[in-house]
Amino acid sequence: MEPDQPGVPAADVYTAELEPRPGGPLLRRARVAAAFVAELAWGLLPGPSVSDVVVRRRDDGSEVLRVPAGDPVVPGDLLRYVREQLEVLGPEEFVQDWQPRVR
Repeated sequence: MEPDQPGVPAADVYTAELEPRPGGPLLRRARVAAAFVAELAWGLLPGPSVSDVVVRRRDDGSEVLRVPAGDPVVPGDLLRYVREQLEVLGPEEFVQDWQPRVR
């Protein structure tokens, strides 16, 4: 599907999934350990995100958006929100709304 067709939801063009944050196994272990320590501190310390919400084109798998998933205890909250946005927004509108958040 072409993203510029009127009435096409972004979900027909893009898919959103949780993926591990970039970095090697040592960095991933450090993030998980930091998230564990943050949980032990009863949320007084911010926990690092161990996953990213990644939006990719369905046709070629190219990455369109990558944002930290946030709280490692509930990473699915942001994923759920992004998937809802994919259902209600058109492809171009979705990219325009989320582009400022891309790092």
